[in-house]
Amino acid sequence: MRMIGRWSLGVLTLVLCAPTAAVAEGRECGDAAAIVRQAYPDAVVQGERAVRVRDRTLTLPSATSIDPHAMVCRRWRGRPGLLLVAVPLIAQVRSDGTSGDLDVLVVDESTGAPRQRLRLPHAMDDDAIGVSDVSFDTAAYQIGPDRLAFGVRQTRMGSSRPNPLLETTLSLYEVRDGALAPVLENLVVSRSLGEWDLSCPGETLSTERILRMTPGRRGQDISILERRARRVSKTDKSGQCLTTDRTEPPRTILIPFDGERYALPPSLRRD
Repeated sequence: MRMIGRWSLGVLTLVLCAPTAAVAEGRECGDAAAIVRQAYPDAVVQGERAVRVRDRTLTLPSATSIDPHAMVCRRWRGRPGLLLVAVPLIAQVRSDGTSGDLDVLVVDESTGAPRQRLRLPHAMDDDAIGVSDVSFDTAAYQIGPDRLAFGVRQTRMGSSRPNPLLETTLSLYEVRDGALAPVLENLVVSRSLGEWDLSCPGETLSTERILRMTPGRRGQDISILERRARRVSKTDKSGQCLTTDRTEPPRTILIPFDGERYALPPSLRRD
């Protein structure tokens, strides 16, 4: 795979595809304003897409533009009639970063009324490594008999050219006892981390983790297939930039389910 700067074409594809997915999920909100009115009765409209909720600002989705702070929705595959909604609630946008929470809601699609909700404090906080995308993952995360979880993915991108970073995390939630409960938090499912001199010499380490549900003692455990690849670039005596790729042997990591949560080792979580 040839390089564009220090970014591989695979990483560039992920960057370009994420906005397309974000627009599609925004369109699934339907009447987003009606959802907001029911979820936040004290909300005050401040503009075409901006809504003030007490000391926070939420942004309605757009059919054409991309905004990582806009709400996104997705029909819950496996639970017909339910809509998953993620609402960034932004407290402050500064030149050096953003502070804010993320509300995750399960909504009745026919009425727009929220059934369950969970506030994730500081989930939208960022700095030089900024949140570039929030999306839902509705793969079949069957964590036990009649227990289906859904995923929330967050992608963050670094602003440093000499030290590029692109990282996606996955968290899983289920409806339990009438409320939303986290079962897996901030698993890094992909990461590309590099260091280079903006010319040639440098190194990039890419990690990909693929999840599979597997029977366990207290429900479904998660089997993670981890693949890692390293790319090293050096300048030879003639001044030509040479790149060497090395793929590490894949490994499998088992994350057991204790009936309520999957306990992740620190090495697999977002820092």
